Amino acid sequence: MDDPAGGCVRFLTELESERLMGLPEGWTKYGAEGEEISPAQRYKALGNAIALPCADYIMAGIKEVMEED
Repeated sequence: MDDPAGGCVRFLTELESERLMGLPEGWTKYGAEGEEISPAQRYKALGNAIALPCADYIMAGIKEVMEED
């Protein structure tokens, strides 16, 4: 079932996930103490985050409405 036409699923890498979230490459690679974070924990952190481009868009809309008053 490795045939892409047959419905093969490829999971995103940690790097691809960071890019989709609008974060710099390697943003989740190391912890506060400089230790390398496991892929599972990186995926968990990215899954619990909000995408920065979405947050920027929402905040720009709020700012626009507040400036109208």
